[in-house]
Amino acid sequence: MALVPWNPFRDMDNIGREMSSFFDFPSKIFGGFSSPRVDVYQTEDDVLVKAEIPGVSKEDLNLYIDENTVRLTGQTKRENELKDENAYRTERYYGSFSRTIPLPVEVKSEQAKAEYKDGILSITVPKVEPSKIKSRKIDIQ
Repeated sequence: MALVPWNPFRDMDNIGREMSSFFDFPSKIFGGFSSPRVDVYQTEDDVLVKAEIPGVSKEDLNLYIDENTVRLTGQTKRENELKDENAYRTERYYGSFSRTIPLPVEVKSEQAKAEYKDGILSITVPKVEPSKIKSRKIDIQ
């Protein structure tokens, strides 16, 4: 057995790796699909949300929108049960998910439109017209 000199920096590297592994735990369990990945951006008139939801049918998705948030819920189902108990590896996630996305501005939820194609959910919601803020000078006493 060879003696290895103690190096405190090696121990810190090990702790960093362990912490990284710990915080990556949900994505290991859910196969990287703990919740949908989203992009949120806005144009002059609309807020656009694009969510990546592969392997979920349109019938298994639910979309809720209010003035400030978009909430996605859904379920990924296994097409057929494994009858063979000799499966070597199963990494695909099956189950339900939910994600609430805050919007950058207030929107008109009743005018929202959504389209689901090729695993991408695209949501377009018109912005509420900003109210004109009336300001006035206040005398300080």
